[in-house]
Amino acid sequence: MARRYLYCFGLLCSLVLTACGGGGGGSSTGDGSSDTYGVRVLHAAIDGSPVDVRSSLRSEPVLLQAVFAGTKGYRSIPTGDQTLALTKPFSSTDLIASFNTTAGSRDRYSILLYGDNLTFGLRARLITDDVPASISGSAVRVVNGVTGASSLVVTVEPGRVIQVGFGENSEYIQTASGSVHIGASRSADGSVVVSTNQTLEEGHAYTLLIAGQIGYYVRSSLFVDK
Repeated sequence: MARRYLYCFGLLCSLVLTACGGGGGGSSTGDGSSDTYGVRVLHAAIDGSPVDVRSSLRSEPVLLQAVFAGTKGYRSIPTGDQTLALTKPFSSTDLIASFNTTAGSRDRYSILLYGDNLTFGLRARLITDDVPASISGSAVRVVNGVTGASSLVVTVEPGRVIQVGFGENSEYIQTASGSVHIGASRSADGSVVVSTNQTLEEGHAYTLLIAGQIGYYVRSSLFVDK
């Protein structure tokens, strides 16, 4: 237990330093070098190490060192039948999870890493990002990767309410562009988990990841999907 909290303390310190340097904060929208299609990581496990993504059709990693609540965008992948592997950094053999898929040139995937090392174990899930073809205003969905909440009740202004299970994602919710308030509370007792205002641009789709551990540290990260 002491080792876990020392790790988490170091992680929080690094997040604070990143925010002070202009690269992070309570929520952010990408790292400036994403592709339009491909694969990305939604890293919600607070005590999970950084991870790489590898494709069986490429010798070099597709994505390097995705960190907890980081917002690296999509990285392009080869088309065709392949295995996408989530591994520890700089290792092709230290496997966390793998997924078989047939990727097209305009496909988008998210690999959700969630859970923890002590109670639930680390889990991973491949999500096909079926972004709406037509968007009136903006569209946003929510991914529940926070431990301590088997289900979240999520409200997206102007009053759309949905429920999202642990390790699951909601459908895309069409909403107005501009500043939109998104709130999430734990279904079991109604306690507030996240309350955030996000600026959504006209015609764009987003994913809001809720990550971390209730009662210790929770962070929301906004990803641009389209």
